Amino acid sequence: MVKNKFSIKIISKIVISLVIVAISASMVYFFSNQIKKANITIGEKKEMDYLIANREQVNNKIKTDFLSVDSTYQEKINTAIPSVNYILPFVDAMESLEKKYSLKQTLSFGQPTPSTTVNGPVPLMLVTFNLMIEDGNIETFKNYLKDFEKLPYFSSIDSISYQSSGKAGWQENSIINIVGSLYAHQ
Repeated sequence: MVKNKFSIKIISKIVISLVIVAISASMVYFFSNQIKKANITIGEKKEMDYLIANREQVNNKIKTDFLSVDSTYQEKINTAIPSVNYILPFVDAMESLEKKYSLKQTLSFGQPTPSTTVNGPVPLMLVTFNLMIEDGNIETFKNYLKDFEKLPYFSSIDSISYQSSGKAGWQENSIINIVGSLYAHQ
């Protein structure tokens, strides 16, 4: 009996010790997680304080870096995407190509429609144009197209038809019809 009581006391002391160790381990785990969370929060606050304190310096660095890429970017964008109400510079560029290659051309425009192919922060409009070139041979036309490609406008050629009436075919003066698109902003 005495042995039984002694065994029960030892077992109860061991169980109590194990419960205390388990409670202690749980408390250590809980408090270590709390310390980690507090550490992360403090780190985020320090980073935000640094950014707020140095935001002017950071903003100036971003502006400087952006301008070092190309200081005339805004001017180039404004030129490349004209207003639908003012496409005269595009017309002037087309007329200068006409004069450069001594061609006779007729240029007409359709009504502007919203572009469904290009999405961005500024809604773009699509202005279709028809260009008829008379008295141009294939060599002149190839050079004309090379210069058209160099124009500083967001434009595309959708179709080309080339009609020649002479025996020499493309080498003779022909009639060339171009249907294209000019992107513009509203």
